[in-house]
Amino acid sequence: MLESTPHPDGPGAQAPGHPFRATLPRRVLLPMPVFEPEVQAAMARAALRSQPMNWKRITVQDVKEFLMAYCACFMAIMAFMS
Repeated sequence: MLESTPHPDGPGAQAPGHPFRATLPRRVLLPMPVFEPEVQAAMARAALRSQPMNWKRITVQDVKEFLMAYCACFMAIMAFMS
């Protein structure tokens, strides 16, 4: 594997170690941001979610929806196999 050496163009910048990377412009080789705006928005939405469900409080509607999804998947698999 080729090693890259520090480049004098900027702090922490590294010179491309592969000939193809050497042909790319410097802006392409800049480090990516840690979190993109979409990821930050998703993390903010995740913080607003409710607490995990208490399994002792499963309702009849939950059971109905589970059985409906199970039967739909079963029928789709059986139709695929036949």
